[in-house]
Amino acid sequence: MAVIGRIRKHSVILLVIVAVALLAFIVGDLKKPGNKTYSDFIQVGKAKISYMVYEDKYNRYHDIMRQQNNGATMSHEEEYQLRDNVYNELVDSVVLYSQLTALGLSVTPDELRDLVAGEQPHAYARRFFSDANGNYSSQLAQGFLDNMSQYDTTVVKAYQDLERYVEREALANKYFTLLNKAAYTPKAMALREAEEGESVANLRLVQVSYGHPMVSDDKVSVTEKEMKQWYEDNKYRFPQDEEWRNMEYVMFPIEPSAADLSAIETEVRSQFEEFKTAENPRNFVARMVDSRYDSAYYKQGELPAGLDSTLFRMPVGSFVEPFIEGEYWCFAKLLNAKMRPDSLNISFIFVAKQGLQNAPRKEAESRKIADSAFRELLAGGDFYEVAMRRSDMSPAQQPDSGRFWVLDGGAEQVFFDTLYRLAPGSVTRVEYPAGTYIFRVNAVTSFSPKVQVAVGRKQIAASSETIDNIESAANNFANGIPSYEVFDQKVVNEKLNRRAFERTTATSYAVPGLDASSSREVVRWVYDKDTKKGSVSQVFSFEDKFVVVALKDIYPAGYMPFDMLRSYAETMARRDKKAEILQKSIDEEVARTKDMGKLAAKYGAEVDTVSVRFADRNLGHYGAEAAVIGELFGKGGENKLMVCKGEMGMYIITPMQFTYPDAMRADNNRSELVQNVTNYQNMMYRNQIQQTLTTALRKQYKISDYRAKVF
Repeated sequence: MAVIGRIRKHSVILLVIVAVALLAFIVGDLKKPGNKTYSDFIQVGKAKISYMVYEDKYNRYHDIMRQQNNGATMSHEEEYQLRDNVYNELVDSVVLYSQLTALGLSVTPDELRDLVAGEQPHAYARRFFSDANGNYSSQLAQGFLDNMSQYDTTVVKAYQDLERYVEREALANKYFTLLNKAAYTPKAMALREAEEGESVANLRLVQVSYGHPMVSDDKVSVTEKEMKQWYEDNKYRFPQDEEWRNMEYVMFPIEPSAADLSAIETEVRSQFEEFKTAENPRNFVARMVDSRYDSAYYKQGELPAGLDSTLFRMPVGSFVEPFIEGEYWCFAKLLNAKMRPDSLNISFIFVAKQGLQNAPRKEAESRKIADSAFRELLAGGDFYEVAMRRSDMSPAQQPDSGRFWVLDGGAEQVFFDTLYRLAPGSVTRVEYPAGTYIFRVNAVTSFSPKVQVAVGRKQIAASSETIDNIESAANNFANGIPSYEVFDQKVVNEKLNRRAFERTTATSYAVPGLDASSSREVVRWVYDKDTKKGSVSQVFSFEDKFVVVALKDIYPAGYMPFDMLRSYAETMARRDKKAEILQKSIDEEVARTKDMGKLAAKYGAEVDTVSVRFADRNLGHYGAEAAVIGELFGKGGENKLMVCKGEMGMYIITPMQFTYPDAMRADNNRSELVQNVTNYQNMMYRNQIQQTLTTALRKQYKISDYRAKVF
């Protein structure tokens, strides 16, 4: 039983660990080829993943993450991110499984057993099969595997999750290892690269930047044709793997009018006057639409600023005049002030009046059990031992497991209010309708001043009449708009504030200015089959705003469109034209003189000295100029004047000295160089594999994703 208890103790933690790892990993549950249960919710090549498979995995991870967050509800953003992670896991499962199958990679039963119960088990197996001191126990692991049928199904299920993950990771490691070993750098190439990396050039140079007055932006213009030509020549640098859509939208926020604000303040002040004479301020607050009475005690720093700064200086019974806190008008009355701790640690024994369902008894018998337990404790009996024998809610079978903390303002407030005045070590008995509780107070935190307050609240919100007026304005704007061009002109004419979301994808879940649920409704419309380029929506009605959307453009997969790169293309085309002008001017000057000082003076620059290696990316303090460095070492010679086009400007360069490493260095030095380069190349290759493998594999398949139609 102790073994089961220890394993069960770690099972929930393990589930969370495994779930998080799976979400970040690549090999998910995948049915073997030939299984015909798939529908085409997601299709990867010929493999089809059904909605049922997808939703089952999502629900499982959702439940585990809620356990991890103590039952807290996930936000819309978190839920959508989880859905995206599940999608990635399933798709990558398909593409990687095909590779593993083709290569014949597998994990044998003996390998798997060794990974979970061998001399060097997987890290998660170490945690799962740990003893009472948290140390891995091979004996515990072997015994569990040999006698699994005797264990609780929850524990077995947790182990199976562990085993699946360990197997998947082992398979992936084999695949990655195979790919890593595929890289080979010949010794001659490694030595050449090492020697080139140590090659050094000492230079004298003059930079004529593209900000030079001769080529200032007001003097150099580019045509649409030149911008498009630059785009065509360079669009390969801007791949686009999926379709994007460019949407624009105007929002009509639902905000209270000046008349609403005045009416709300008048109502609040009237309510406050009634509140001051109310016989029961708790009930008065509870009856207000936007309020609820909170009986908790708060210490300074925990209340809204408008209350926190005043209540702790007031006598009990004082009122706080109406004030604005965030989106609410508030007023308050100080009901009580006490010295109270934040928490206390207790143990308890519970004896149900009529026993439990599986062990019923008469109330008199229950009373005798409670009396006996209380007398034993007063006589100095061990609380844990008495609880094990007498309590209907026995502590778990490990020392001190019956101890727990009760918070002021927490779920066990009735216990806290009963016990917080007792000194540590005190034992008391309390009767409740369900039975008798016997408490022992183990520890109490320090006391501090706390207040109990009744707070009335009234939300500052638009009236129904104002909401109707805002909706009418939105409808008046949206009615009769047949195209984006009309939408655009109407926005200008009515001086409305437009928003744009240029890179909308079918699975986008965050549109600027909208919450996640609103965003998805808008994105679904943008990607609806009936929504064409130039379409304008009807009014979207959300909790805090009305929205009208126009689909401005559709950008198919392939390369980023010119329209999205227009500004950048203009900048780069202008830069190239500046380079042409400066090149011509510098060539003419160089034909007259090779004197670096005179050339620098001509362009209002200075002669600089720079030392640069062939392996460098930066040209000294001038920034990234890889092309200039390459041209310098490829074409340059000592005392040969060169003119090079760079990213930041044109460069007039005279190499004063090139220093190359001795190719005939000692063999041991050559071997060390080769090994260093080889190690570096292997590391870069491994990193590239880790970062780009699944992306590269996905490109080999046609992937159809229909999630956007559902979520």
